[in-house]
Amino acid sequence: MHATANITQARPSLDNNRARTLVRFNPLLFHALAAASFLEASAPRHASRLGAAVAAEPDAADWVENVWGPQREARSRELRAYIEATWPEFDWSGAYEDFCSAYGQRPGRAAGLRSPGLAGLECCAVESLAAAFYRAIAHCADDPALRELAAAAAGDHVHCFEFFRPRVGRRAGTGRVGFIAACRAVLETSRAARDIDVAIAFFALGAHWYGTPTVSQLGYQDFLGRMARLISRHASLGRVGQLLFHPWFRRSRPFVPSAGRGSRGAVRPEPWPSLKAAA
Repeated sequence: MHATANITQARPSLDNNRARTLVRFNPLLFHALAAASFLEASAPRHASRLGAAVAAEPDAADWVENVWGPQREARSRELRAYIEATWPEFDWSGAYEDFCSAYGQRPGRAAGLRSPGLAGLECCAVESLAAAFYRAIAHCADDPALRELAAAAAGDHVHCFEFFRPRVGRRAGTGRVGFIAACRAVLETSRAARDIDVAIAFFALGAHWYGTPTVSQLGYQDFLGRMARLISRHASLGRVGQLLFHPWFRRSRPFVPSAGRGSRGAVRPEPWPSLKAAA
């Protein structure tokens, strides 16, 4: 009886270890989760944009500071902890430093060119993209711990979307956002996420391994296509979601920061260490 109980208790642990191993050797999940951890950590850089989107709302500044910001920081810490436990050979801190340096060159829109209604609509689009991404991971990941983490992150972004949505409706009415302008803003936001934000995070991953990487390096176009198919299959996208991810099925022209200060070169990212070099 005692031996049977020990076997029963050990089985979930063995199953969880097997599931974590499947994640550990999955290149799509590594690239996706590492990029997401960088983007969550960079969220405070966008606090002013969020504030402008809901500036007329009396509770907006308090919400951005005390709800939205802490949620992003908490999720970034959880993602980092999961990544460092699953891929201990990966130097998260070093890669994040490269990401921050490159993200400082991120092109942005000139101040004052976006109406509050459009700015708020873009915030809704960003939250919808993130929620769909995490929802897909929560649905398909082998590791129960990762499914739980992703489901909680998806819930955070849905909550943010629900905060923005009614306020955007009020601001859009005063800002005269038409249907065509709204569709254009949504597609521009999706393209910017694909070609700028995710691209910068993705290209920061290559040169930061202690020895031999446990996953193969993906090309950026391959990564986008595989990620789009995974989200389309597992995130239960509605019409708006399908519109948001439509650009992800088309070829990307990613922004790659140059090594020079403030210029936009076409510098290729460093390749991942080869097996021979790592030996």
